[in-house]
Formats: sequence, C-alpha cells, structure tokens
Amino acid sequence: MQVCVFPRLEEIHLRKMNSLIDMWETKVTMDSFSSLISLNIEECNKLDKIFPHHLGGWFESLDNLKVSRCQSVQMIFEINDSQEKNTYVGINTNLQVILLEYLPKLKQLWSNDPDGILNFKKLRTVEVGSCNELRNLLPIAVAKDVLKLERMSALHCKKMVEIVTSENALEVNNDALVFPELTYVRLYGLSNIKHFCKGKHPIKCPKLKELTVGECMKLNSFSKEIGKTTDDEDKCVFLAEKVSNVLSLSLKKNI
Repeated sequence: MQVCVFPRLEEIHLRKMNSLIDMWETKVTMDSFSSLISLNIEECNKLDKIFPHHLGGWFESLDNLKVSRCQSVQMIFEINDSQEKNTYVGINTNLQVILLEYLPKLKQLWSNDPDGILNFKKLRTVEVGSCNELRNLLPIAVAKDVLKLERMSALHCKKMVEIVTSENALEVNNDALVFPELTYVRLYGLSNIKHFCKGKHPIKCPKLKELTVGECMKLNSFSKEIGKTTDDEDKCVFLAEKVSNVLSLSLKKNI
C-alpha cells in the first residue's frame, strides 16, 4: 500500500548523517514531498544517489538543490528505461539551481539522458566543483532545453572531458547549442577536458558577460571557424574578438 508523506514540507537539510543509506521510502505516492522547495545534503557519506526513479513528488516543486561532501554519491537523478518514459512523459520540473561540490565518486548527474521523461526548462544555475569522477556536465537533450540558464561553472573536476555529452553518435551533428540567457561561464582546473561538446556545434550565448577558462590544458573547442554566415548575431559564440566589449574575459594560453 502506498502512502502520501510530507505533502507540505518545503525544506530539507541533512548534515552528517553517516548511517543514512536511503532518503526516500519506496512505497510513497506521487504527492509525497510535493511542496519541497529546497534540499540541502551535506556529509551524508553512505548515500549513493539523491533522487531514485520511483520518487516523483519533487518534480513540480523543488527549486534549489545543493549536495556537498558526500563521499559515496554516484548520481543525482536516477532515470529509468523506456517503461519509465511511458509513465512520466514530458514532465516539467521546477528546478532552478543545482550546486554540487566535493563529491569524489559522482560519475553523472543523470543516470540516463532524461529526454522524453523530465524537462529542466527553468534551470538557471548549474555549478559543480571538486567532483573528480564526473566526466560531463549536461546530456545534450538537457543542454538544448535549458533556455533560461544564466550561470554555468565546472571547477577542479579531473576526469571531466566535455561539458555537453551525447551517448548517441547520431545526435552529434553541427546544430548550434543556444543558451539565450547565459551570462556567466567558468571552467577551471579541468585537466582532461577536450571540448565543450563533441562535434562542431557553434555555442551561441548572446548575453554572455563573463567567460573564465583556466588550467584546461587539453581544451581545443574554442574554434574561430563558426560557419558560413556573415551575420554577427549568428556568430555570438565563446570568442574573445566577438564579446570582449561586453564581458570580463580571462582566457589562459591553454585554449
């Protein structure tokens, strides 16, 4: 029998709960935690994931997520297979802020690409730091969907090889990735990052004000070859010569 729990709870803060293995009871209804706005988890060292696939109540309410210093967390959102897609087709989440730091075993934010299951259209901030097993930041379906994204940063993630990733080779084409509201990007201490996104995607950020890239010795995706168009508005990419008048730019020689 499924029961509804904490339908009016708005905030959860868990800290130093070293015996906590699982946060969510499996036999709960979709209305459980349906008013949750803020979730902050710190130093809970036996948790291996934050949102299992069976928990649905947070979809429409959660605004702010912060996870830090949890030694065993390997993923944030568990996305199930095609059966799950039939259950949760096209659900819009309310999530606006994701902050993740000092998660030494974090391998991925999403266990699978959430395309067709969950949408993150309201996401404004994604910042990760000191997550040394993390290889990428956003699946390509999410990157194409976050039109309100304003801030993006990845710091000191030793195994990160790209910001946007696609598991399906057929999806890697030359279509532009457009971030119409992005104003701040910081990439620092990513010693293995090779490109922003595999392929030849132009990265269009018409409102970009600050771009900082440092200690990214293998990064080579800031190409000057944007496309055949001569329209400057279509060329608004991560390029110093196009945006230096409107941003505070710090680019190291390694790019």
